[in-house]
Amino acid sequence: MKTELSREYINDFLYFVIKPDENSTNGDLICYSGVNVDRFTPITKGRHNPMSNPAVRGLQLIQYDIMALAIENGTTATTIRGYKSEGLPPTNELWSTECLRIKNAPPSFPDRILNHSVVELLKKIDLACTRGATLPDKLLSPDKLKVFIESLCNECATQAA
Repeated sequence: MKTELSREYINDFLYFVIKPDENSTNGDLICYSGVNVDRFTPITKGRHNPMSNPAVRGLQLIQYDIMALAIENGTTATTIRGYKSEGLPPTNELWSTECLRIKNAPPSFPDRILNHSVVELLKKIDLACTRGATLPDKLLSPDKLKVFIESLCNECATQAA
């Protein structure tokens, strides 16, 4: 297994975990991702109907972004169902999760996924909620992003009161 291709970006709000596919011999990766629906509720509450949660929809759209990035990098990504990784999701709250198999990924691809996906996920959620928050343009550490999202949640809870 090529552990140098493994990446983990995990906090209480979201995760992106990229690991080599143990069943592959040609450099395939598995990309696990998820959003904590419960934790994003202060931001998304009242901003959607029950069938279209902005955090869930944002994660779904990020999967298409990753597929497009794969094509740009001369490879492909396909959705896979029922593929689980031990320890994910990281809490017992309500999570929406996705999983992709990326064929024969170049070594730089895991970093491109993280750098793009985390920032763009927040932008997609904010756009769907029409909040207009000032969001980070660059990837923060998981802990710093957690604090940032918590501050947005607190702000939204204060505005709702």
